[in-house]
Amino acid sequence: MRTAVPLVLALALGACGGATPSSAPATAAATRPAPPPPAPPPLGDHALARSAVHEVVSQGLGSFLQHVDLLDQPVLAGGKFHGFRIAALRDGSFWQGVDLKPGDVVTGVNGFPIEHPEQAQTAFDSLEVSSELRVSYERDGQARELVYAIVDGR
Repeated sequence: MRTAVPLVLALALGACGGATPSSAPATAAATRPAPPPPAPPPLGDHALARSAVHEVVSQGLGSFLQHVDLLDQPVLAGGKFHGFRIAALRDGSFWQGVDLKPGDVVTGVNGFPIEHPEQAQTAFDSLEVSSELRVSYERDGQARELVYAIVDGR
């Protein structure tokens, strides 16, 4: 459930940008085909296209969770819920470029707790309007965070 976090991370990185205006006279443009617009710049390693986020969220949390196996029991710290340990990540291409691996403990998504199914669903749904995806996790006892900007325009 709490895996809604890595989900967004795994979204295919798209590109955004627009065509540059042409400085050619209008008459010349009418007589020959315009060249194709330049390719937009890539989003980069830490950005996600909002359209890709929307696509994953619209498929539902259950669909996303098919890409990850979590241990049945949550991780506790001081007798209280701490997070969910990743047992396996399915479909390597889905997770390509995402710094999560089996053994990591996901503790939150975008500041939302993920202990209960309703909380995980709220965190997942919040990605539709968030400006970023922020996944809090631990690896080997060290706190870590994945941060991806969610970029409009695609």
